[in-house]
Amino acid sequence: MALRGIWFDGKTSMPQGVVLSMDDTGNVCVVNAEDQTLVLRAPFSDIRVTSRVGNTSRYMYFPNGEKCETRDHQVIDQWLQQLRPSVWNTLAHQLESHTYFVALTLVLVAAFVWAMTFHGLPAATRYIAFQLPQSVMDRAATETMQLLDKTHFHPTKLDEKTRARLMSHFAPALSQNKNLNLKVSFRGGGAIGANAFALPDGSVVFTDEIVHLAKNDDELLAVLAHEIGHVKYRHAMRAAIQGSVISFGVAMLTGDLSAASNLLAGLPVLITTMSYSRNFEREADDNSLLFLDANHIPRHHFVDLMERLTYTAECKALMKNSEYIKYEADKRIAELARLPAEAAKNSKDGDGSEFAVRIEAAHKQACDKLIAELKSGFFDAKVMGYFASHPETKERTAKFKK
Repeated sequence: MALRGIWFDGKTSMPQGVVLSMDDTGNVCVVNAEDQTLVLRAPFSDIRVTSRVGNTSRYMYFPNGEKCETRDHQVIDQWLQQLRPSVWNTLAHQLESHTYFVALTLVLVAAFVWAMTFHGLPAATRYIAFQLPQSVMDRAATETMQLLDKTHFHPTKLDEKTRARLMSHFAPALSQNKNLNLKVSFRGGGAIGANAFALPDGSVVFTDEIVHLAKNDDELLAVLAHEIGHVKYRHAMRAAIQGSVISFGVAMLTGDLSAASNLLAGLPVLITTMSYSRNFEREADDNSLLFLDANHIPRHHFVDLMERLTYTAECKALMKNSEYIKYEADKRIAELARLPAEAAKNSKDGDGSEFAVRIEAAHKQACDKLIAELKSGFFDAKVMGYFASHPETKERTAKFKK
């Protein structure tokens, strides 16, 4: 019984058609398919045969580097059964040909990947993050801050008195976490706007905009306690490690990504990292909650500022992306702006502050309309909420206002 294949001599890349047959002594004879000349004779016991995988090509590796590629699986299986009888010869093919086994394997693999992604990886990255030396934290924070200062931030415009007052109010939180090397600084937010964030080395940055947005210093103190939670649990480094591992895993599974498939390949990374981010935020929320309770500060201060911050961010994004509503708001503001002198005259203090309030009201009306439309849609309100990096407002409200 003979089989046909493609022969590679191991010295050149030139393939040639061959016919393989086995004699009574167990030797495999390789004959050129065109001129019937003998190419090679070797004992079958010296030939390594790859396992059968579906109907893909199978390879026979000869002792001196030669190789034969063939799809005559039945002949090879018969030779193996005759000269090397073993259940392992065809076990892989039998298992992959069994529909129920394949389905079970897929389920087990999916369960394993899910468990490693949502439980194993977070545990591993938490351990790694806490083993990193302080020098790594310092470098990561320094480079991040340099980039933000260059691309987004500008020097703070808060006066010295305001900054001194806030630092005095922050003193209890800073003194209770001396081991974290906390440092508070202020920046003009620029395009980032009202925000506060923590860097791996213990630096906490407040933008001028969030300071102006707060109605009292306790609200900013509650946010500081939240950011201290990010530093304490090394969320920034854990997020960086987890994101890198997931990206590497997706690249390993998908191979060389084309531009068209790059977005789809990045979707699992987005979903999982957003899930991790929500868990980090919850952990930081709990840290803020413990601090507020321990220092007898009303819990609602944190969520009050968060609700105001969320409203401002949503308003800014929606106004930017909705040309119709933006046009309506701008038209209303233009109508108000036509009579600045009259507005100033009618204002209580004569400087046009009432006019400014009317303009702000026009913006708020437009924003309220857009947000109401957004929340009325199932896709935006429910489905897209899964991709949010922060816990839902209702969840935070229940935690901080109960």
